[in-house]
Amino acid sequence: MKTLKTVIVALFALGAIACTNEKKPESPERIVEDIDPQTGIISLRDYTLNDTITINGKLYNYSCRFEHVDSMPVLINPQGLEYHESRASIDITRESTKVFSKTFYKSNFRDYVPNNFLKTSTVVGINYNFMKRESDRSAFYFIITVGDPDETSDNMAYPLELKIATDGSFSIKKAEDLETEPLHPGLNIDPSEDAV
Repeated sequence: MKTLKTVIVALFALGAIACTNEKKPESPERIVEDIDPQTGIISLRDYTLNDTITINGKLYNYSCRFEHVDSMPVLINPQGLEYHESRASIDITRESTKVFSKTFYKSNFRDYVPNNFLKTSTVVGINYNFMKRESDRSAFYFIITVGDPDETSDNMAYPLELKIATDGSFSIKKAEDLETEPLHPGLNIDPSEDAV
């Protein structure tokens, strides 16, 4: 148990450090979109996420690709800005065997997103749902969000949970647990592996 003197010394030390710290320059703003200088059409920035997950003692690799699509009709959001449509692709392999591979467009979510909203929105992001991983280590859980591509907009977005079983079957529902960052290191390790 810490003594009162130790706690007071620690608080003074923290106060002294806080007073001597200079203001750090703000980090540059994260750029999430590109504008075509000739057409003025906006594209959300492409990205890829890769990781490994252990399920029932077997190691799986997944790759999520988020990318804009130039070949589809341009959408106009509620603010009148023109955007390229975007899509999300997921590939899951175990050793050299492909378990799952699919590309999702906003049309894949028409049963979960109102039609009038779907017309002016697109897929705006994908990530692994680590919060769901805490409660169920038998499947893969991703969050795919359909929404207004303008991140400054106050318009609603629809985060959807994609559950993928190890046999490649999948289901979609409205997302509830939305934590997409690991809660602690090693979260992606199967509990049966932890004791080894």
